[in-house]
Amino acid sequence: MKNGLFITFEGGDACGKSTQVKLFKEYVATRKDKDDFVFVREPGGTGLGEKIRELLLSYEEDSPVPKAELLLFLASRAQLFEKVISPAISEGKIVVADRFYDSTIAYQGFAREIFDAEEILKLNKLILGKFKPNLTFYLKIKPEIAFKRKNSGENLDRMEKEALAFHQKVYEGYQFISKKEKERFVVLDATKSIEELHNEIVASVENLIKNSTKKV
Repeated sequence: MKNGLFITFEGGDACGKSTQVKLFKEYVATRKDKDDFVFVREPGGTGLGEKIRELLLSYEEDSPVPKAELLLFLASRAQLFEKVISPAISEGKIVVADRFYDSTIAYQGFAREIFDAEEILKLNKLILGKFKPNLTFYLKIKPEIAFKRKNSGENLDRMEKEALAFHQKVYEGYQFISKKEKERFVVLDATKSIEELHNEIVASVENLIKNSTKKV
């Protein structure tokens, strides 16, 4: 039986992550083993998770306080892990997630300052145990550069509307976790062209799959 793999995409707002996830999906659609890939997103990925996503990103009437925000993200992750990620990995699938617990470290840990990063990692262990991504793509870009990419006329979600100071702390959070768990991180210069970044991502994934197959 093939080894299951877990790949995540991470980065601050306007880093180009969504574009790269979209391009990666298009690339996977051309592969012979395309049915072995499962794509998920956080928050979301399940019926319950998508309702939580709406509460977290769009609900303006009674926006969650910081601790409620953290717990909602964790609730969505618990549901996604138990219902989708863990079963797929057990079946030898390659699960690709648009955000995972690194986002919680960066946004709720460093930016919201709800708990420090180590405490949030402990909370994640309640959900995931020792489970971690095999490979994480971090699209790294300084917030002041990313902010220039934002279109003030587009529909921004609750996180995207935060001030520059908030996103600078998010950046610090990603710097922290990408160094703490550097063995799984591929840090990408998000100022490079879309095509360059896509090619780097594809090459890294193909290498991961090749090495994983050798171990079976």
